[in-house]
Amino acid sequence: MEEGFKGKGTAQQQQPKCRVCAQNESLYACPKCNCRYCSSKCYRLHGDGTCVEAFHAESLARMMKNEKHFDGDSEDEEEKKREMEAMVMEYERHVEKDEREMRTRFGLEAKSFSPSSSDDEEEEDEEKEDEDEYCTLSAKLMRAYLKEEEDNKFSGISERDFAASDKKRLERMLRKGEIRVEPWRAWWTIDDDDEVLLRDDGTAKIVALNDDTNNNEDNDNGYHPSSVLGFPSPPTEPLPSYWSLLPPTKRTLKKVSAKQRNVFRERVAGAITLYAIIARAFNGDHACFDAAATYLMHHHHHHNDTNKNNNEEEDKEEEDKEEEEETNDSVNALLALHVSAVINAHTLVPSGLFYDASKSGKVAKNLESDAYAMLRSRSKRVLAMEDLRSMFRKAIEDSYYDDDDDDTTNNNNKKKKNKEFRSNCRKMERKLFFAECFANVTDEEFFAANSVADDEADAEAALMKVSSSSSSYPKEIQLTTSTEHNKIVSNAYAFDANSENICFDVRSHVGGHVFDGDLIQLVDVNTKEVKTVLRTAHEAKCGVALFHPFDENVLCCIVGPRHPTEEWAYCAHHRRGYVIDLSEDSNVDSSSSSNAQQLNSSRSLSSNLEARDLVSPFTKGALRGGTHVHAFSPDGTLVSMTYEDAILADATDVNVSRRNARNIAVTIYKDIVEIDKSRNDRNVSGGFTVCVTETTPDPTLGSDEISRAYEDCWMDSRTLSFLGDCRDERGNVRTELFVVELPRDVEKLKEEEEKEERLLQGTLTSYPKPPKSVKQRRVTRSSGCQGSVRFWPRANPADSNVVCILLRDEKASFQLHLVDATTGEIEQLSFLKDGEEVNSAFSWSPDGLYVCFATSTNRIARTFTRGGARKYQTEYLTPPPRTTNDDNKIRPECVCVSPNGKFVCFLKTTTTSSPTKIVCNVSEDKEEGKGKGKGSEHPDAKKKILVNQIFLLELPLNNNEIDDENEKKPTSE
Repeated sequence: MEEGFKGKGTAQQQQPKCRVCAQNESLYACPKCNCRYCSSKCYRLHGDGTCVEAFHAESLARMMKNEKHFDGDSEDEEEKKREMEAMVMEYERHVEKDEREMRTRFGLEAKSFSPSSSDDEEEEDEEKEDEDEYCTLSAKLMRAYLKEEEDNKFSGISERDFAASDKKRLERMLRKGEIRVEPWRAWWTIDDDDEVLLRDDGTAKIVALNDDTNNNEDNDNGYHPSSVLGFPSPPTEPLPSYWSLLPPTKRTLKKVSAKQRNVFRERVAGAITLYAIIARAFNGDHACFDAAATYLMHHHHHHNDTNKNNNEEEDKEEEDKEEEEETNDSVNALLALHVSAVINAHTLVPSGLFYDASKSGKVAKNLESDAYAMLRSRSKRVLAMEDLRSMFRKAIEDSYYDDDDDDTTNNNNKKKKNKEFRSNCRKMERKLFFAECFANVTDEEFFAANSVADDEADAEAALMKVSSSSSSYPKEIQLTTSTEHNKIVSNAYAFDANSENICFDVRSHVGGHVFDGDLIQLVDVNTKEVKTVLRTAHEAKCGVALFHPFDENVLCCIVGPRHPTEEWAYCAHHRRGYVIDLSEDSNVDSSSSSNAQQLNSSRSLSSNLEARDLVSPFTKGALRGGTHVHAFSPDGTLVSMTYEDAILADATDVNVSRRNARNIAVTIYKDIVEIDKSRNDRNVSGGFTVCVTETTPDPTLGSDEISRAYEDCWMDSRTLSFLGDCRDERGNVRTELFVVELPRDVEKLKEEEEKEERLLQGTLTSYPKPPKSVKQRRVTRSSGCQGSVRFWPRANPADSNVVCILLRDEKASFQLHLVDATTGEIEQLSFLKDGEEVNSAFSWSPDGLYVCFATSTNRIARTFTRGGARKYQTEYLTPPPRTTNDDNKIRPECVCVSPNGKFVCFLKTTTTSSPTKIVCNVSEDKEEGKGKGKGSEHPDAKKKILVNQIFLLELPLNNNEIDDENEKKPTSE
């Protein structure tokens, strides 16, 4: 203990006994109650611990004041005391004035909270406090404070943490000047607009910070600059365009009347004006139950009055039957009238929040300035609307704390009222969300008579009037001319990272149904030069080549069995992935089989992609079957593929073999697993590979269980979307969109569950299981994701949470649809007319502006996903076909946009009479071959046959380039 606590007795004098233990001599005296004690243990026990609590309470008070007590010994401290007394008197004068206004405004008869009206009560409290010689803070508040300090959080102690005694003591400390309340400064009065700039989607506030703030470690712990500058927090999620929230007819036609836009503007103006009034009335403490209740009350009154006035105006318009042309000036005048109407309701009406204060004549003008300060800036409009929505969310939370009451009858009534209050708050919050989305438009559009979208729609309509005979289309280039093989291009990663080369394989069948090619080739988009980068030997076949996303020297493909036998022939579970390294000199030599690529396990050279072990006990990190369509993750760390299990598929037991199904697997690209090839000649070393989806041969009806997982697509570097076959309640197969989320740390892909039946490598009777950190979930619940052709889901490069799929529309036509992978919400994107539908795999532009595809009318087209009035519009990139036969038919397998957005690659059949070694089928049968044969020479080599060739569209650099000569962009109606 400190020496200041010691008694004044000396060593020569006999010390009195300790009043706590009554055994030892007392060496100390309590500074609060003068109780004698001998040790710290007795100090903590004396007086039931009340003095100890009082000591901590005083320490807490000093911390809250953040200032020292005045001893009165110095002249400076005396001067500070006089200043403090003057401030207290000024504060008491304002409190009395505010109390009179509150009583007059609401007709309250409750007792005043001003110091003058509670002198007797305060004197009694102070006398009682003097008798106890100390004042304690409640245990409730102490626990809240200590928890704040222990958790190192600075969110602040709320009003709910204060007991009644705490509140009284706080009021007394305010009057005495022991603590001060900083005056609230409205955030919208800050003149520096650079400090409240938001992105176009309303998120990510941009704040200029000094170096000290930038380097603050709190930035990584939830720190936000708005907490320093006093601004409300911006939206945490991007705000959608208000067009997307309109009914489908309005959203598709992109047409909103001037009267409807005025309604939207009035809602924003009214909400922001009332927000300013509420915030001022509550002195900035408007994130509470009472503020939300006040807003609801005054909003309903004003809304009813507005509806009444609107009905009278509509009746008058019907009588006149005349509609004047709206101008920007008239729009601004309407906004000014609406703002004034809201302010007048609170300054001129006795029930208004500022009725008494408005007598000074300046209140209405100041409130009007507040409203316009927020309305004139898009960022401040969004911040105000977001803060208003936060007020209702906070009020809903506070209402649950208000449900408790000792009286059962009162408690039931209170719960019923609070439930109704929460319902009203939720409804209001939803209404404000739409208003916030409209407030997020540009300032020009917000105050304009005609919206920017209407202007774009008018421009599009003008273009539609131009004769289609004058249409111009992007330049179409044929890249390949060889008739020796059919070319097959993948529907993703067909271009290298520089958009200079396209990879492809060759096959005998025009549709690629027979996997019998032995070449992987590249074609230069500038020179049209074709070179071979892989020639397989020993009767192994190859195909389905895809480039690395940013390494132009790396691509993956499928390689079939070498020296195939009847037991081990090419099929879905007897193939593997292979990595081609273009930096090797041997990669470009196709003249000699001796120079064919050698398969090895070094990742720096061409090698097997995934590890495979076909002998039990199986190796962790190796699969036991075949893989297909190998796509790198955006960061190049992982490679996804579809997988089927050879151990189960080749089993003689039917109950075991039926457990084989197509699944999704991933390989850690640079983590090599060595496999003993001496145990089985089909074993290969390669990357650590695991299955990441789980299937069952008999899914539960109506559940999210699936029997197959296929057509995978990277959404981001650790999330895959794919198609899964599930069963509805009647047992019908439904193909739906699923998502599998992988751990950010790829090493966690090696962690498995501690059960033998859940091994990553599987057993002789069980399928390989996913790692325990992998999460699989269903996204859509539709009538079934399907298309007239095979397709892969594709994620938006600009927003990975949005996935494009094919679904039937209301007319049973296959159209593009966008899916929100979080909510499962589905939005139709393309609206092709006259029975026309999407008839190919599709591809996004690198900026996410449009999706490109082939139509059932044999044309290449693109549908825009954003861009004001252009959203949902389809633009044709090729002219209508001249014939309907198989000649010049666009193939459905590939329509791929280049990484730089300049080219669209697609396949088209052409006729030839040149002699060929491997020919395509003239008639397109749909039987899928097993890849055993090489193809045969056509009996009449001079007969005209069809061969797939690679074509390229050279897109304009910008959307206006096509219109340079006043020619119309071909667009669907």
